[in-house]
Parts: sequence; structure tokens; C-alpha cells
Amino acid sequence: MAAAAPSESLKGAILGMGNPLLDISAEVPIAFAEKYGVKMDNAILAEDKHLPMYKELVEDFKVEYIAGGATQNSVRVAQWMSGDVAATAYIGCIGKDEFGSALKSSARADGVATHYFGTTLQALAPVLYWCTRRSAPWWRT
Repeated sequence: MAAAAPSESLKGAILGMGNPLLDISAEVPIAFAEKYGVKMDNAILAEDKHLPMYKELVEDFKVEYIAGGATQNSVRVAQWMSGDVAATAYIGCIGKDEFGSALKSSARADGVATHYFGTTLQALAPVLYWCTRRSAPWWRT
């Protein structure tokens, strides 16, 4: 029996299941963070007073959506390392809204086969992480 081609043998080889997060990355002025009472170089669970910020962020700044969360990040790295489309798959729950759609698009653009359960039952808890270029480890040279 002949061995399967590498792309066939790796399809769906790795499955991750976890709590997906949508990272929204944008360069904003310090005044934007101050407007919402957010301290730089800090992570917090967003409160009601922060919720309007997401709409403003998307409307007024150039944003990049990145599929995140510990498990999903690991799956994305494994996907990148495999070099084969859909070598990995991810299962999780997302909101049925524009941010859920953005998360799905981001993960699929990375080659991950996604299987999300969409919900409208409960708003998902946004987390804020604000950093300056100086403190962000991924911007260090």
C-alpha cells in the first residue's frame, strides 16, 4: 500500500479545543486610552464603561484582527509549522456578531480548519491589554 501524500496525511492531524479570543491590534494615541480610564501596560477585564471603545476603535483606527487565546495560538503555530492547509483544526465558542466573524476569518486565513459554535445567549467578556511599543515584547528588536 502506497503512503499517503504529506498534505493528506496531515489534514486534521492536530485538534485544539478551547476559549478563543479575538485580539484587536491598533496604534492609538495615549489620549484614547485616557478617555476610557485605561492605564498603559496593563491588562483588565473590560467593564461597561469600556464597551463603546470597541466600536470607536474599529471605526476610527486601522485595526488588525488576530485569532488568539492560548489553545488557538498553539494551533495557529502548529499550522504554520506544518505548511499544509488544514493540518490543524480548532473548536470553540464565539459570539454571533462582527467580532465572531472577524475571529473566524482570521483563523481561517492562517489555514486552520475552524468549527465554532456561535452564541447570542451571553455577551462574551472582553479583555483589554494596553501596551506601548517600548513594553510589548513582540516589538522589541
